[in-house]
Amino acid sequence: MCFAVTVLACGGASVHGQAPAPASCPWLTQGMAARVLGGDVSVEVQVSDAGEGVCSFVRTSDAMTSLRIEVSKATLPACGADGTRLKGIGNEAVRCALPAAGGSAGEKIAGRVRDRNFTLTMRSPGSGTAKTSVPSADDDLEQAAESVAGNLF
Repeated sequence: MCFAVTVLACGGASVHGQAPAPASCPWLTQGMAARVLGGDVSVEVQVSDAGEGVCSFVRTSDAMTSLRIEVSKATLPACGADGTRLKGIGNEAVRCALPAAGGSAGEKIAGRVRDRNFTLTMRSPGSGTAKTSVPSADDDLEQAAESVAGNLF
């Protein structure tokens, strides 16, 4: 007996002509970044094979409103003595206000998970802290830091 076998190739058989996949941050979704920054965001990702690097999110309607996530095995700049300790976000997590620079105020959360240090730095227009310019940024920035720490675990 002789059987004929038909093989059907389903999508993906050829990668020629396909656009590269959009960059995505391994530590935070674009949707969560949009929630923190209060609007649609664009993302730029620079991450090494070792899992260290930077994700920069910028609100598309206001380029001065941004969120930068940096992950490294090396020590990263942390908050000074004026920082507030945070519980439940990795190890030794601290939150602090950043001095205004170039017409934007900022906040930072710095912490560590195992051998990886991380920082989340949010900047937005204004002379006060970033949370006065971005609604509910206080809780959302901490939730973003929880997400980053969870993805590093």
